[in-house]
Amino acid sequence: MAVVTRIHLDGPAPSMMTPAERRLDLFRRVDAAGDALAASEDDGNRLGRLADPAVQALRAAGLIALKVPLECGGFEAEPALQYEVFERVALANPAAAWCLFIHADVLGVACARFSDDALDVLFAHDPLPMLCGGGGLKPCSLTRVEGGYRLSGTCRYGSGMSEASWVTLSGVVRHDDGRLEPRICFLPKGDLQVDEAGWDMSGMRGTGSFDYRADEVFVPEMMTRSALLPPQRGGRMYRTGQMGYLGHSIPAVAWGIVGRALDRIVDDAGELSRGYQQPTRLGERQAFTRFLGEAAQKRRAARALMMADGEELMAAVDRGDPLPPLEAATRSAGAWVCRLAVEVMTDLVRHAGGSVLREGSPYERALRDVTVAASHIVVDESAHENLARAMLGHEGANLMA
Repeated sequence: MAVVTRIHLDGPAPSMMTPAERRLDLFRRVDAAGDALAASEDDGNRLGRLADPAVQALRAAGLIALKVPLECGGFEAEPALQYEVFERVALANPAAAWCLFIHADVLGVACARFSDDALDVLFAHDPLPMLCGGGGLKPCSLTRVEGGYRLSGTCRYGSGMSEASWVTLSGVVRHDDGRLEPRICFLPKGDLQVDEAGWDMSGMRGTGSFDYRADEVFVPEMMTRSALLPPQRGGRMYRTGQMGYLGHSIPAVAWGIVGRALDRIVDDAGELSRGYQQPTRLGERQAFTRFLGEAAQKRRAARALMMADGEELMAAVDRGDPLPPLEAATRSAGAWVCRLAVEVMTDLVRHAGGSVLREGSPYERALRDVTVAASHIVVDESAHENLARAMLGHEGANLMA
């Protein structure tokens, strides 16, 4: 079967670059989009979705192709590199980084797993289609009908829904013999009922993570595929499970949020002061300087852990090792790293004082954003229990419990 290159980016094709060249090219692309992403952050928070300039910047930089297989024209970025890219984007605009990982995840799944005919449909009207989905990782019901399936269900938190043209939903088919088969489905956004008015969160407001519903929507056979089948394209990254594929994104965004706040407090420490009778510059207070030094090391440790985890996971795929225990470790690492990010951000505002917590302050927003990001089920602290079960040899541990 001839390989069809779906995405044509400016400059050399990623498949013609070495891994080191692809990494530098991705950093260049993030930096090129950075000013537009940063400038549109306030508008996105006000609108409750990514502002149009942010969407255009992500598209123009080609970052949507981050997880698309090399043979389709994408970067096929593996977990460690994903962490670096999402963290770097979050330093400019956390909501853009969050939506980017959704769009990149879903387009990568489509290009790695779906047929050429299905991809012809997805790419028919857009050379770089914006896809979203996930639905809180909650499966819908699928009923087999002539030519395809009928899908029904209510999903939560469709981040990036505003700019998406297609949405992925997971569904479960119950066969006559009692077998349950999970399937991945793609639907035009117009076939769904989207609740934009219900999106009213304290943090990550600019992600536009709207709830959505499908009522007996017909999904052609071509636009659905069993989740149990192996990928048709791409390398080792696509041979992991769910946690191996998406487990490094949220920790990267969380530390992008907190890292930006740490960078900012270094600049502001000479201006901020605390104390009534004898106010002292923040940068001269021993309690604060100890916090800052420790926070810098925690930032390095978080990044090192997630990148080492990603590299170990890829090496395990090469060796043919059983992946569930390692993916339990990936999720546990992400949960720990996100909790650490929230702790550092909480300590930052505690040391800096009430003046940084006024509504609209960048620190106040960062505290809200990282708290909401760390509440995602993927980084829930039940992950540590699941890792322990895997370590103890318990059978059938559910990685998403």
